[in-house]
Amino acid sequence: MIITNNEEALRVKCTNALPDEISPIIDRLDKELQYSAALGREGLGLAAVQIGIPKNVAIVRLENYRFNLVNAKIRQGYDKAIFESEGCLSFPGRYERTMRFQEIIVDNEVEPYSFIATGLLAVVCLHEIDHTDGILLPDIALKEIKTIKKLRPNDLCNCGSKIKFKKCCGK
Repeated sequence: MIITNNEEALRVKCTNALPDEISPIIDRLDKELQYSAALGREGLGLAAVQIGIPKNVAIVRLENYRFNLVNAKIRQGYDKAIFESEGCLSFPGRYERTMRFQEIIVDNEVEPYSFIATGLLAVVCLHEIDHTDGILLPDIALKEIKTIKKLRPNDLCNCGSKIKFKKCCGK
């Protein structure tokens, strides 16, 4: 069963999966994602920590893309953009504005070993890899800006990154 609204259980820092652990975890993730869809809660991916397994394993099931992310890391990200409605099966009905890379390079321990993801596929991969690092949707949600203020290059960026504007969204 997918863990919902339990930030303590979802913030567990995952450990790398061993070779003999991978297939059973992926099978269970596929079944949980299918079960969730049968209940009317379709998802595009699922991380092992969301079903109580604190391992660096996640699946991405987006149209024709079927990726298994095992001990995956983001090597590089390009072109930050605002994603208007990112959701999460662990926070049913909650959608947030987020700042995500539009293109990423992913290093993975199973095929494909290294790949480039763009657009929605990049967002889903980032989301699931965030889960394995204990980062949740509420953590990355953009804060609404009440006043409009012209940012100078050395001001902190208003996307919430805590980086200077000139090195973040002002590029």
